[in-house]
Amino acid sequence: MSQYLILLAIIPLSCYELAKLFNFKYKNMICGVSIGLVIAPVSFALLEFTHIPLIGKLLGLIGLLAHMIHGWVGYLCLIGTGSLELGVQLTALQLAMINVVNGLLFAYLYGLIGYIFFDRKLIKRNYLKHLLLKPL
Repeated sequence: MSQYLILLAIIPLSCYELAKLFNFKYKNMICGVSIGLVIAPVSFALLEFTHIPLIGKLLGLIGLLAHMIHGWVGYLCLIGTGSLELGVQLTALQLAMINVVNGLLFAYLYGLIGYIFFDRKLIKRNYLKHLLLKPL
């Protein structure tokens, strides 16, 4: 069942293509939000591919690295709020709750990164180019 989580990777690709098609001003922010929403479940799904001999091991390694970065944040947030107990086995509902918290946190973080580091600079560059090309 968790192998189907890899299909969530289609969401950021489609958001980027739609933002490019409709020529949105904040294309990278939209793409960052969509990546942040699905990065934790997709990295968890990539961990399940380790039983495939060659390509699966590589995908599993990528999933492990991504899950080590993105998996623990929601868990610690839920432990800090008292929703989860430390050291007990997680149920499927608790894992889904962790992924929802991870999705919200990383959607905000990656959307902010996309806006600050990419969109704002592109908007400023286009504005300056517009001013320089403006006839006097």
